[in-house]
Amino acid sequence: MKNNPFIRLWGKPLLIALLSLAGLIAALVGDGVWDVFSWIALALPVIIIIRRYYFQRNEG
Repeated sequence: MKNNPFIRLWGKPLLIALLSLAGLIAALVGDGVWDVFSWIALALPVIIIIRRYYFQRNEG
């Protein structure tokens, strides 16, 4: 499965998209614990982007 080019290219973006979608649905539907889950699920993509932008490894 790791050698599959589709998974290598789109695996992480799809996971981030699914996590964001779950966070949006939880924010719309639930209260209490669901609000906490939605905050975490919607903050993780932003944290990942910031980490990749500011703390990139020098590749090349």
